[in-house]
Amino acid sequence: MSRPLVVAALALIVAGCAAREASPAPMPTDPDEQAALRGQRIAAVTCASCHAIAAADASPMPQATPFREIVHRYPLDRLEEAFAEGLVTGHPAMPPFVFRASEIDDLIAYLETVRDEP
Repeated sequence: MSRPLVVAALALIVAGCAAREASPAPMPTDPDEQAALRGQRIAAVTCASCHAIAAADASPMPQATPFREIVHRYPLDRLEEAFAEGLVTGHPAMPPFVFRASEIDDLIAYLETVRDEP
């Protein structure tokens, strides 16, 4: 096999592998599931450095209550209001967060999934 043909074949193989690795998981078709997924992403970026955001993980910062406990302590409508007005926290290391209305809806949709987990 000629060198240019080998190089071309390797380039195609590498491009094919990169395309498979780079393709994201398909987005759910249900609007509520889409909102929850967006909310999970917001929580992962904004909250997970301190809070446990999943059903069974530990909070990286011990003073930061895991989401699975927060959703049982406070009604989601109160959390929604707190997100809109600015969060008041029990631990001083928490920075202030300002969320857009759509982000609040997505966070609440995600918190509903955490609340429903066993």
